[in-house]
Amino acid sequence: MAPDSRDGDGAEARPGVPFRLGVFTRMVDAVAPAELYARALSLFEAADTLGFDTGWVAQHHGGKTGGMPAPLVFLGNAAARTRRLRLATGIITLPLEQPLRLAEDAAVLDTLCGGRLELGFGTGGAEAVFPLFGREVDRRQEDYDRAFAVVRDALAGKPLAPGGPPLFPAAPRLAGCLWEATFGVEGAVRAAEHGSGLLLARTASRAAPGVDGPAEHRPLGEVQAPLVEAYLAHWRPDNGRPRIGLSRSLYVAPTRAEAIADAAPGIRRHAEQIRQRSGLRGEPSVEDLLRRADVHIGSPADMIESLRQDQLLPQATDLILQVHPVDPPHEKTLRSFELLAHAVAPALGWRPAERERTGSLAAAGR
Repeated sequence: MAPDSRDGDGAEARPGVPFRLGVFTRMVDAVAPAELYARALSLFEAADTLGFDTGWVAQHHGGKTGGMPAPLVFLGNAAARTRRLRLATGIITLPLEQPLRLAEDAAVLDTLCGGRLELGFGTGGAEAVFPLFGREVDRRQEDYDRAFAVVRDALAGKPLAPGGPPLFPAAPRLAGCLWEATFGVEGAVRAAEHGSGLLLARTASRAAPGVDGPAEHRPLGEVQAPLVEAYLAHWRPDNGRPRIGLSRSLYVAPTRAEAIADAAPGIRRHAEQIRQRSGLRGEPSVEDLLRRADVHIGSPADMIESLRQDQLLPQATDLILQVHPVDPPHEKTLRSFELLAHAVAPALGWRPAERERTGSLAAAGR
């Protein structure tokens, strides 16, 4: 399970490479749980073969949405199937966790996988879930701050109580690879003050469409720029290099026409879910729905141009990509990431990590 080699602590891009490239799996396929997890694991295996730097998974509680209540259990299995891919959570809903137990599980997993784990945390936002855990959603920031301090200090090897023992095993490297997700400037400042990496979402809230037509749709990088500015302004140089994780939705196919056709079923399902929650009106075109969902879509050439227009890409240390909410069939998801690794990311300056060069991503699927 240990990686063949590591550059430093592995939390930063390789020398000469502008960013680490990550694959983010969202478990939303309408299949049995065993198949759902098998597909996600095959994506991680394929990413490892293709030279991706990181594999990310999100935590979701209550119901099938996202399909992953236990991300560290999943990543333990993924660690056994991969050789060098770093494994990350984006995110664990920290206010719902017992922080010391979380630190113990994370430290054991990090030890077993050769120091490849990274932890991303957030406060969560699904109000219906908090009562299931005996927590109050209105206290989530307070609970988050308390839990974050416990996890960080325990991983760093500090005593678990005054005069008490430290965590065994301690994981001080992991304590320096924490990430925090936020939708607001205040959260970005907090991440900087903690010395954490900043995780930015794949989309952001904007003004609702007007009666006479869609509202102006500002580019996602422009909407999120104030968060990055606040994060960098409050970063302390003694914490090393700031880390900015740019999560983006992307689907690439050989041609734009094929990409749009592949995207239509998934984006319309997603639009119906949004309609039920927010009252989305009218019957927008597939392309308009994709634009509203901040999806980069098209041929490899389209993707290169689209990603280059993201004003935050030059500041990103991590580019973390997922196909959600397009959610094509699994084999086309695999093809999309293969095209990304071979034809898109290298044009942006990325190059694959050392990897086995036999086989294709599709061959890594089930």
